Amino acid sequence: MYYNFLKILKGFLLSIFFVLGLSIPSVSQDKKSSIDSLKELNETLTGAERCEVLFQLARVTVASDKNLSLTYAEDGLALATQIGDSLRMVRGTRLRGQVLRRLDRVSESIAVLSGILPMVERHKSESGFFEEYKIILTALAVSHTYSADYDKALEINFHMLQIQEKDPNEKMAVGMTLNNIGLVYFKLNNFDRSIEFYERALKHKREVKDNYDLDRLLINLGLAYNAIDAFSKGLQYTEDGLASCGDHCSDEIIMEGQLALGVSNLGLKKLDEAEKNYLKSYEISLKVDSKRIQVESLLALAKIRKDRKDIAKALAYLEEGEKISRQAGYNQTLILLYLESADIYESINDFKNASAYQSKYIHLKDSIYGEDLIKNIARVQTEYAERENIATIAAKEKIIRQQRDLNIAVAVIAILAGLLVLVLQRSNRTIKRVNAQLSEAKETIQEQNKLLESKNKYLDREVELKTEDLERANQSLKQVNDELDNFIYKTSHDIRGPLASLKGMCNVALMDVKDPIALDYLRKLDATAERLNTILTRLLIINQINNSKLSVSKIDFNTIVGDVMLLEKKKGLPGKLNIRKQIDERVFIHSDKELVRIVLENLIDNAIKFYNDSDRVDSFVEVRIDPSEEKSVKVRVIDNGIGISESNPGKLFRMFFRASERSETGGIGLYIVKTATAKLGGRVGLLTTPEGFTEFFVVFPPYPPNPDIGKEKPSIY
Repeated sequence: MYYNFLKILKGFLLSIFFVLGLSIPSVSQDKKSSIDSLKELNETLTGAERCEVLFQLARVTVASDKNLSLTYAEDGLALATQIGDSLRMVRGTRLRGQVLRRLDRVSESIAVLSGILPMVERHKSESGFFEEYKIILTALAVSHTYSADYDKALEINFHMLQIQEKDPNEKMAVGMTLNNIGLVYFKLNNFDRSIEFYERALKHKREVKDNYDLDRLLINLGLAYNAIDAFSKGLQYTEDGLASCGDHCSDEIIMEGQLALGVSNLGLKKLDEAEKNYLKSYEISLKVDSKRIQVESLLALAKIRKDRKDIAKALAYLEEGEKISRQAGYNQTLILLYLESADIYESINDFKNASAYQSKYIHLKDSIYGEDLIKNIARVQTEYAERENIATIAAKEKIIRQQRDLNIAVAVIAILAGLLVLVLQRSNRTIKRVNAQLSEAKETIQEQNKLLESKNKYLDREVELKTEDLERANQSLKQVNDELDNFIYKTSHDIRGPLASLKGMCNVALMDVKDPIALDYLRKLDATAERLNTILTRLLIINQINNSKLSVSKIDFNTIVGDVMLLEKKKGLPGKLNIRKQIDERVFIHSDKELVRIVLENLIDNAIKFYNDSDRVDSFVEVRIDPSEEKSVKVRVIDNGIGISESNPGKLFRMFFRASERSETGGIGLYIVKTATAKLGGRVGLLTTPEGFTEFFVVFPPYPPNPDIGKEKPSIY
């Protein structure tokens, strides 16, 4: 039994090493000989035994040839599927996902691991599945960290920490998970929180005497202290990390250490030393094919070259880093590359390229560090803190129970002592004295019990008060939102009555009054009233969007665009404006027809409104609708109008923000577009095309979130 336990533990630790991207030592000192032996076994064995050989080949070749490792993992998975072995199918799928991550195919890795996770969760009570479940979760957390899905990575890591802290056999894994949590916070630029978890991981490793991966943890601490400008401390931690492995440091550790040393030396103004460090880390990253370190090294080298006024070399470094980041899907490093490129182009007065890279930076940063990410991270941290509080309360309750048991034991001992005295003394006087002592002991116990009950009530009340505070806050927020919607709705309706009367009186006066000056004033008053009526109508549309329920049907973009263009013709189009459309006949989605029409109408109307009225320009508005990723549809409205001069495109989608005096609706149209798009689960944005044209785009998902399918609703017009 003890031997079997050791075998299971050894297998689990090997899998954990593989998840973290470490090379696994072979069973023999001669690694090539070991691989050759496994290849010979692969040719002779069949069934489940051959599966295990293929999986072992995948593990031992991943450090030297990742593509070959992937082939072995996929061959093992195919064989496991053929013989119908569920556990080995899970293991093969998991190995495939891990190798894909090592190949920097992060999105594929996430898809593979996420796809197998539900089945493993259903069977995790069965032998072997729970170990796979923990390894898959750890691998998923690492992949989500590299793909900048920080809320998902944090949630999985906290879940793993909860599992590991309950299991005394998982002491070594706790340090790894604390290190992974610190890495997520480092990527989120929350460096104080990152240092907190790195220090916890270091303390834990020293307590359990675990030196595995200590070098990488110390280097991570060095990078974190560099991030808060404590460069001397960061340098010391990095040097300690490299010293901990001495002459046996792997290429990956040396590579990461050189990168951290470069950051420290750059912060300490030692540019020559820093450049040597970064060139060394880049050289090793090419050798071990670590695209993440390649990009980070190139970014740092570009900064040094910028400081030395070697702009051409700096831009070359950034271009290579951008190419690698796009291929690998490293959005976090891509953000930093965009920002650095914008700064360099601005420093040489190339404002066109500077603006283009600034737009890319803003768009990608908003897509990663969006409101949903912040909310999810806050939720994950709150749930973790709540579990910590519950564990603290449970520990206190355990102490109380132990104290109560101790009191009972004291009482029993006192009674036994009294009986012993009664037997020995056989005197009435002794019996009375013992009874008195027992009475005093009973009173003491009662007082202690009352004190314990008081403490329990206090703890219960504290929990109730915290719960009530949360409920009141949620109720208050809901009430404020409801009151705001109600205010907009009632105010708009209340104003429209007098406004209609005013327009009616203007129309009557226009027929009766003959004075030219008075007629001019009346026409201006009527036009102003009409603009106010349009603004009120759009406010009502916003209220309807926020409170209406979705009615889903198949969307015919040709018909909707045709109706919108017909409506614009009725309003009156500028004579020199050319409007054209290009709609892919294959595209379709299921969504709310009214909200889709509102989005298209406002975008097209906005492009027409701000057309270029110069005689030297052939003004146009072009509507393009094409398929996008994952069955989504992308709508693009492109024009060569007066353009957008606002430096922060995000402000354009705020209510009442006007980018031009031509706006007649008070800056509500684009806010309506953003609100309706968000309700449908899509996203909207602004960019400048390579030709310098203005492009608003909307990406509609194939289905809106939580639709009321088949439920009819009245039109909001």
